[in-house]
Amino acid sequence: MYSSQSCVSHFCNLCSGDNQRDVLLVFPGKFKSPDPQVPLALLHIASSLKQSGFSVRILDMRLDDYHHVQVGNPVFVGISCMSGLQIKYALEFARHVRMQNPSCPLVWGGVHPTLLPEQTAVNDFVDIVVRGEGELIIKDLAMAFALNRPLDDVAGITYTLNGVIKRNPDGKVIDLDAIPIVLPYELLQMDKYPSFRSGRFHVQTSRGCPHRCGFCYNSIFNKNRWRGKSAKRVLDEIQYILQKYPHIKIIDPIDDNVFVDEYRVKEICQGLINRKIGVQWRANCRFDYLATYDKSFLELLVRAGCVELDFGGESGSDRLQKLICKDVTAEEMLQSVGNLRRWAPSIEPYVSWMSGLPGETDEDLAETFDLMDRMREVNPKTQHYGIFVYTPFPSTVMQYLPSEFTPPQTLEEWGSIEVFHFNPPWHSKAQIEKLHTISAVTRLAFFPESRIKERDFAYKFAYGVMNRVEKYRWRHRNFAFPIELKVADAVARKFKGFL
Repeated sequence: MYSSQSCVSHFCNLCSGDNQRDVLLVFPGKFKSPDPQVPLALLHIASSLKQSGFSVRILDMRLDDYHHVQVGNPVFVGISCMSGLQIKYALEFARHVRMQNPSCPLVWGGVHPTLLPEQTAVNDFVDIVVRGEGELIIKDLAMAFALNRPLDDVAGITYTLNGVIKRNPDGKVIDLDAIPIVLPYELLQMDKYPSFRSGRFHVQTSRGCPHRCGFCYNSIFNKNRWRGKSAKRVLDEIQYILQKYPHIKIIDPIDDNVFVDEYRVKEICQGLINRKIGVQWRANCRFDYLATYDKSFLELLVRAGCVELDFGGESGSDRLQKLICKDVTAEEMLQSVGNLRRWAPSIEPYVSWMSGLPGETDEDLAETFDLMDRMREVNPKTQHYGIFVYTPFPSTVMQYLPSEFTPPQTLEEWGSIEVFHFNPPWHSKAQIEKLHTISAVTRLAFFPESRIKERDFAYKFAYGVMNRVEKYRWRHRNFAFPIELKVADAVARKFKGFL
């Protein structure tokens, strides 16, 4: 656990930065956000920079008030962000940098800048865009800045030079096994992350996904490719984490799709058993995978400590499933949760859903509702994260959006989109209100109790009250006059967020 002295030391480190090989990395977000997760991607970037002899500071804006941070004179400031409100807070900090040190280079990376590098690069608060995986690119970029070299030879970047957009060739794909096991966790205030305090630890065992879901960033960011760390590398990393942090009880991969290579999963599971590692774990999976797994494979997952598998159900409507190219059927969803109940009853399936897709009707929504209930009948342990209102991001699905939607044209416009609170313009105002009510009802009625345990007493109490009310609404399919939700939302927006 971090002492108050260590927190003071961390803040002092943030406020320094006047040596010629210092880099400041930033994770944007609202100060005092209720459930911040460890920014694992920034640790990878920091590790790469430290290997090259640079000193690194990490500012997590959700934990520290950036107004009190002195930028100093770093080689550059690196900002990683996704589409949506992260961009808004990233721009706030970029302005803060410009006011303190107008000549400091601002380097943007992450999902959104990679998907729209040219549009990002023309912003006044962006100097360089790093496209795709940053670990190798950032080394070359930092060295070019430090030695005052031209940027022509730095692969994987986009930038503006004399008013002209320059796009250098793509960077190399990193060998995932070459990423150091020992990451610089000391750069973060680990004890301020609720999941870490509760014994949940995030790792990454693979990157990418070979599937074609139209709403997903992978088709562009990872070019529909999937790569995984070797089973031995994954096992060594887990053992290191458990030795460093003995209180960790569950390993939580942030991978988009852990199960692409079934043989690798078998190797990891057998290694967990053979090494007697004895930790629980969860992972993301696809229903069309699980529907084909046999009894022996699922029993192996249980023996290896798997307690949870997470899925994207998206919709109960076959028509909408085809629209978004999910390539999963309702029958596969039911078969999957049934297989778990028969052969691996200790593993809980967790499912996320979406609403508000173009052309969606009340009949489509009813099919989703009914499928959710049928899945719980087939396997009572089925948990639903909720039904989230679809938010369009710069990805392959853009071509299917109706003319009512005009994609944002600037960083500022993208920063104004609220994920899960988007108002799809192809639906009526009344339908949009209904969709947001359904989203709030399902999140409060179904949000997994295991996640609630990580919150404070006030949150647990409020959730307990709302949970009972919204379960009643769900049973009766009553989404009209959501007075209690409006009150809760007003309170939530004032006090750190709830819905």
